[in-house]
Amino acid sequence: MKPVETMNASKNYLLATLLAFGGLGASAQTGQPDIELDTRWVETSLEVNATKRTPGSYTLVVRFSQLENTRQSPVYKTVLRSAGQKLLTVTPVQPERPVRCSYTYSYIRGYRSPKLDSAFVYRLPYSTTKGEAVRALSLFNLNQRYFNGQPVRGWSAWEFRLAPGDTVFAMRKGLVVEVHDGEEPADRGVASTYRSRANSVLVEQPDGTLCRYEVLEKGSIAVRPGDMVYPGTPIARAGTYYEGGEHQVRIAVYFPDENPNYRPGDPNNGSVFEWVYYAPRFATAQGEIRLQHGRTYRAVSSPELVQREMTKREIKQRAAK
Repeated sequence: MKPVETMNASKNYLLATLLAFGGLGASAQTGQPDIELDTRWVETSLEVNATKRTPGSYTLVVRFSQLENTRQSPVYKTVLRSAGQKLLTVTPVQPERPVRCSYTYSYIRGYRSPKLDSAFVYRLPYSTTKGEAVRALSLFNLNQRYFNGQPVRGWSAWEFRLAPGDTVFAMRKGLVVEVHDGEEPADRGVASTYRSRANSVLVEQPDGTLCRYEVLEKGSIAVRPGDMVYPGTPIARAGTYYEGGEHQVRIAVYFPDENPNYRPGDPNNGSVFEWVYYAPRFATAQGEIRLQHGRTYRAVSSPELVQREMTKREIKQRAAK
């Protein structure tokens, strides 16, 4: 989730030392961190640049310390969207002398303060032609229930029980930013419905939220990082957690925020960031509603639902297919 790096900068001396990789994201192609910062001198100023190796947006927080000969703010926050991006230039107060500073940085996928629209309607992640309504089950947070974890802000995650071979569909337009495949179901007879890893697809949606589709059948994922999906785009086939288990898909919509309890330098105050979950409204045969645990729902769709966030060019391209 966050790498933390420190750098001490002076005109003739640059030293980068890796401190920690807590939940670090890494590029599947290179195994390198998703985000790396580097610096270069421009006269006596220090230019800080970022390299992003995966698609999608990231929230980045840079904390400066040991600042000398500069009025640079101690905290710099931004959202990274492009592959290479100039962040800022630390300028000197006395231009004939170089600046001096140290910094650490932390990042997380997604961005703070998404433009949430409580009236926005999602498509359910299964076929609109299923003969039977599908049961929706509200999932509890495992860490909070069994490991005395802190309550999760806005917690909302859902499981839909499907049939073998059923297709999982995208619920909203978005950019595919992560794909994890290759996980086999647990051995037959293992009754647990929790595993630390599952085949999944993560989509960054236009409002800034992230949507995870999980428990997908191995080898069935039909999208790749960088693909754009729309309501009704096939994602994969429903999978199982263990051999002989129920076919299903699990979904959650969430976004990052800074942890209000985090204090730099305190090893006991948790992560720099935390996830905030969101419960959207869904289009169902019963109307546009928020789901209730244990109820069954039929999926419905319409051209208006599919095209709501599409550009005119996207609508024309899809109509031509």
